[in-house]
Amino acid sequence: MPSVTTWDDLLRPGDAASFFDRVPLPEFDASSLSYSSSNAWWLAELSRIIYRHDVEEEPDPPKPRRSTFLARAGLHQLAFFESREAGTQAFLVESTGARRFAALVFRGTERDPRDVASDLETLSTRIAGTDVCIHEGFKEGLEAVWPTVARELERLACPVFYAGHSLGAALATLAASHRPPKAVYTFGSPRVGNEAFVATLRSVAVYRVVDGTDIVTTLPPEIAGFRHAGELHQLGTGSLARTRLDPWIRLRRLFGPPTPLADHAPINYVDRIR
Repeated sequence: MPSVTTWDDLLRPGDAASFFDRVPLPEFDASSLSYSSSNAWWLAELSRIIYRHDVEEEPDPPKPRRSTFLARAGLHQLAFFESREAGTQAFLVESTGARRFAALVFRGTERDPRDVASDLETLSTRIAGTDVCIHEGFKEGLEAVWPTVARELERLACPVFYAGHSLGAALATLAASHRPPKAVYTFGSPRVGNEAFVATLRSVAVYRVVDGTDIVTTLPPEIAGFRHAGELHQLGTGSLARTRLDPWIRLRRLFGPPTPLADHAPINYVDRIR
């Protein structure tokens, strides 16, 4: 039976029972500047597993631990970043195989509905001496961890990719304007800044992946001056496509998130990237 997106898929993606379970695992191309579906899949999965809490946040984290899943996929965590005041979390991971690469991945909004309300605000702040305006909450979230993140990035001698889902996607985009990576892959990203901000990223490879009718990608509204950055890559037609013909699945969907929210679930990004 085809799966149905649950509220836990959307609101508690880190509680999933498995990660990196595609067989065979696609090969990550660390040399590619162009959009790669394989790279997109890896970075989408990393953007999902960053939601899983580990020893940095809980004395008795869920098992298997996040580090266990990473190790099974040939990855290890170099650093975990957190600002509890700003509600920002991210990690830096590196591959352990012959083809070395690293990924800086930001966590999106989780669990607390008040965080969602904060993300949806339309206030922007202007960067002094420029025409660049960016979302005030995103700016504060990144600045809370950026000095530590930047120091860790300085240590690396391999290609670095940035990624994130939802709020994490916005933070990854904003981070690229501070220190450009090899490429940025965002999943379900809201708009981050105005046209002048977007212009600061025109020399950076930014790939904006959108699943179906994901509502978060329509926010903040363009009427408030916000614009999307990066090259759009659209995934399928969303959750309705797999439920249209099965009455039982359609019934179960009544108790799950509506399609524009279901399409935002991290697992749907992972499953639909081919």
